[in-house]
Amino acid sequence: MHREYQWGLTPLMPLMLVLSLLAGGAWAQGNYPGVAARVNGVEITNEVLQRNYREYLVQNNVNIVSQRSSEKMEKLRRETLDLLIDQEVVWQEAQKRGVTVTPEEVEAVLTDVRAGFKTPDGFARKLTNEGYTEESYREHLRRLLSAQRYLEGVRAAAATVTDADLERFYGENTARLTLPEQVRVRHILLTWKPLGTPDDRAALREKMVPILEQVRSGADFAELARKHSEDSSAFEGGDTGFFARGQMVKPFEDAAFALAPGQISDIVETSFGLHILRMEERQPERLLPLDEVREKLRDYLAEQKAAQVTSEEMARLRAAAHIEVLMAQ
Repeated sequence: MHREYQWGLTPLMPLMLVLSLLAGGAWAQGNYPGVAARVNGVEITNEVLQRNYREYLVQNNVNIVSQRSSEKMEKLRRETLDLLIDQEVVWQEAQKRGVTVTPEEVEAVLTDVRAGFKTPDGFARKLTNEGYTEESYREHLRRLLSAQRYLEGVRAAAATVTDADLERFYGENTARLTLPEQVRVRHILLTWKPLGTPDDRAALREKMVPILEQVRSGADFAELARKHSEDSSAFEGGDTGFFARGQMVKPFEDAAFALAPGQISDIVETSFGLHILRMEERQPERLLPLDEVREKLRDYLAEQKAAQVTSEEMARLRAAAHIEVLMAQ
């Protein structure tokens, strides 16, 4: 199973997600005895699993009341347990490597969490409903932040991208870095009327003909668009901005790409209505120069390397751990 380790549920979630989980609807604590899994002898209880499972359902927009597939629900439950196992192996590794946060850092996050509630009682009720005391929640945050810091260190160590890396990637991906041919036109649109009868369509065409004659006589196209066009671009004199093939309805696209700069189309029919187009500008296909995209590519490759190394580190930690899954399969 592939997971991206900017974790959602789990104690490696960013602070904003911690806040959103605490600020969400309260779940009754319930009673779920027993152990769901052990990681190097450390227990993940069914109580913890159930609490996190409910949070995971919220994050995945799953309405437990309307859900009829028990198979899907069990899959989500196992995904939750896998995330909790990942959390535990990272926390254990963080402890082993001495990567921990200070009490002051925990307190700063706790202060931010409290600030998400209107009253202290609201925060206290939420902790109770989620099965925490204030002290156990501090410990939860300490583990969360320490494990997150460990993974951030793994990511940072992998994020170096050399010029040779950039040049190699650029050379292997010229097709992806080539901008397609684009055109920019102005157009005037008269939209089909609600009934859409043949007579309505004929009347609309008769209305468009004198506009086309004015355009071809040298009248200002942008002014005519502002006066007559029923498209939202009328305020911009009918200017569409640049677009490539596949971004407009096909009859409009075909007409636009067939024009030379300054050329006026015939009346073009689309599902929206009738159009007149004037070609403003054409940009040929263009390979983006490396210097133009260098820093964006560096960021992209750094993120890719960090994600890969993090995934590999998670696989290593899980392989090295003694994991017992006790939840019914």
